[in-house]
Amino acid sequence: MNRIQRIIKGMSIFFTVMLVLLLLTLIVLAVYHRIRLPQRREELAAHGLYQPVSVGDHSLNLVSFGGAEDGHRIIALSGNGAGFPLELREMADELTKENQVYYLARPGYDGSDDVKNEMTVEFVVEDYRKALQNAGVEAPYVLMPHSYASLPASYWVSKYPEEIEAMVDLDGVIAFSKEVLTEEQIQEAEEGAKNPGLSIIRGMVAVGIMDVAMHGFFPKDEDLSEEDQRLSDDLTLMTWGSRAFGSEIRNALDNITGTWDAMTPNDVPKLYISAENGYHSAEELEAADVLSDYRIRYLTGEDFDGTEEERRAKAYELEWEEMLTYKAEKMQPFFERLGNCQVADLPGNHFIHLDQPQACAQIILDFLHGLE
Repeated sequence: MNRIQRIIKGMSIFFTVMLVLLLLTLIVLAVYHRIRLPQRREELAAHGLYQPVSVGDHSLNLVSFGGAEDGHRIIALSGNGAGFPLELREMADELTKENQVYYLARPGYDGSDDVKNEMTVEFVVEDYRKALQNAGVEAPYVLMPHSYASLPASYWVSKYPEEIEAMVDLDGVIAFSKEVLTEEQIQEAEEGAKNPGLSIIRGMVAVGIMDVAMHGFFPKDEDLSEEDQRLSDDLTLMTWGSRAFGSEIRNALDNITGTWDAMTPNDVPKLYISAENGYHSAEELEAADVLSDYRIRYLTGEDFDGTEEERRAKAYELEWEEMLTYKAEKMQPFFERLGNCQVADLPGNHFIHLDQPQACAQIILDFLHGLE
C-alpha cells in the first residue's frame, strides 16, 4: 500500500468515526428530549402553568389565574408564539382583583398537546369551546386575544355571539378580504407558506439540538429570573416542536381571509387596544424611536439626498403615512365588520400587555365597568 492509499484509508476511517459519533450524539440528544418532555410539564404544573383539560383525543392547557368569583370570566388567548402565561402574570394580577382570568392555549402551544389537524380558525375555536365546557368554565366569556389569536376570537364572536359577553383585542391581527391583495402579494404569501425553515426548526427540536442551542447559546431575557427563564425556554421548545405551530403559520393567509368571510357585525361589545398603530403623529413615532436604522434606509432609499437628520425625519413622515393608510384601509373596515367596536390607543410595542401592564389593565377594567 503506497502513501497516498494509506492517507485515503486514514481519512476514510476518520470520517467514518466522526459520522458514528455524530449519529450517537443525535440519538442521545433525541432520547434526552423525549425524557425531558414529561419532566417539563411536571415543572410547569408545579408553578401553576400546566393545567390540562381533555377535549377528546388531546388536551389543552387551561391556566387559571384565579380571581373574584362574581366577576367577569376573562379568557386570554395567545398570539403566534410561546410563553404567554409568563407574559400575562403582571397584568393578570390587576385584572383578577375584580374578575376571573384564564389562559387557554390552543393545540401545540404552551403545553397543549400537538395535533395532526390543520390549524384552521374553525378547528381552533371548536377546541377552545370544548375545553372551557369540559373544565366547567361557564359562558358568557370575555375573550382577550393577543395578536394572531384575534382571528379565532373574531370568528368565535361572530359564530357564537351568545357565548361571548365582550371581547378585548390586544393589538390583534387584522382580518381582511383576499380581494384587497394583489396577485403578487398572494403569491408571496403562498411562497412564504412553503418555507422549509419551520420543518427544520421542528426537526432540530425533535433531535434535541434546539434544546442545547437554547440553553447554551441563545441570549437570555434580562427581565426574567433564572427559574422563569427555564420555564420560558421549556414553553418555547414545546411550542416550536409541534406540528400545529408550523401548520398555523402555513395557514396564516387562509385564516386571515377565512375569518373575514365568516365575520358578521353584531352587538357584542368589543374593544381594540391599538399599540403598534396607536400613535397620533410622525413626531410621536419619532419620539418613541420605533424605527430601526434598516427601516429608515428602506423607507428613504439608498439614493436619499440629505443629512442623516433629514433622512430620519423623512422616514418618520413616510412611516406615518403608511400607518394612516393601514388604519383607513385595513383597521377601520375590520372594526366595522366586527360591529360595536371601540378603539383605545395605547402607543407602544406589540406586547403591550407585557410592556405596559398597569395601563393596559386599567383600560380593560374601565371597559368592563362600562358593561355593568
